[in-house]
Amino acid sequence: MPSEIRRVGVIGIGLMGSGITQVAATRGFDAVVVDLTAEILAKGLARIRESLERLVQSYEKSGGKSGIPAEEKEKILSRIRVSTNREELLACDILIEAIVENEAAKKEMISSFSGMGYQRIFVSNTSSISITRLASAYSYPELFMGMHFMNPVPVQPGCELVRGFLTSNETWERVVTFCRELGKEPILAEDKAGFGINRMFIPFLLEAVKVVEEGVMSCEDADKTTLCLGHKMGPIATLDFVGLDTTLAIAEVLEMEIGPSYKAPDLLRKLVAAGFCGMKSGKGFYLWDKGKKIGVNPAVERYRRRQS
Repeated sequence: MPSEIRRVGVIGIGLMGSGITQVAATRGFDAVVVDLTAEILAKGLARIRESLERLVQSYEKSGGKSGIPAEEKEKILSRIRVSTNREELLACDILIEAIVENEAAKKEMISSFSGMGYQRIFVSNTSSISITRLASAYSYPELFMGMHFMNPVPVQPGCELVRGFLTSNETWERVVTFCRELGKEPILAEDKAGFGINRMFIPFLLEAVKVVEEGVMSCEDADKTTLCLGHKMGPIATLDFVGLDTTLAIAEVLEMEIGPSYKAPDLLRKLVAAGFCGMKSGKGFYLWDKGKKIGVNPAVERYRRRQS
């Protein structure tokens, strides 16, 4: 049976929120996305336009074998509405929260929608925070669960679905169906620390940082190693793409809930403290210009020399 979801609300138009919005609109859903300022919304919408334009170029270069035609791009954009007014989301059939990976901030936001009278399915794109704890901020915890999209959302085929202790069977079944309607393969996980994906993946990323930090390998060589595993992107580039601040936040949650094996390396902490958050800030382990890698961050190279 279909999910009966027609209008999708997205809270936050950052890297993840813009990707979720794009996918929803591409699959025929009306998408309403809300963020704090018109400037943030414009930046997020520009990211969606650029992503769709790359698909149009792919369509033209491949003779229609991949990507989308130009007219489809305009249809997708016509299904997207942006606003700074949260009340615009109250008519949506589902809300997808995609704000900063911080439990207090997420709970405050979730609670605010309860106060506004929202009474439908609410999902969080959290990649590490307990769904049951987040659901405690919602007046209808039976309608709350986790929907952890992979980055980049338009490309990655899977979505990790996490059921809280109070999530109802109906909510679970509708969200699983909705996930498939978005063209994503449901990856089912329990509400335990880190769920499944990040519990396995974060140690891999942290160890890659340590390899660079200790001077065992350069950023470029560390990234080359995973080509042997069939990965399309190396761990250091992945960190920059996901966001060093986001990875650090996840690692801190996992360290608190599982133990010291998830403790973030000093190099990662220093980069975040310096404002080097990856591609979105133009600097991380690498230097970035309009989404393209242009070299290694000199600060990382200097740090490595001091460690050798």
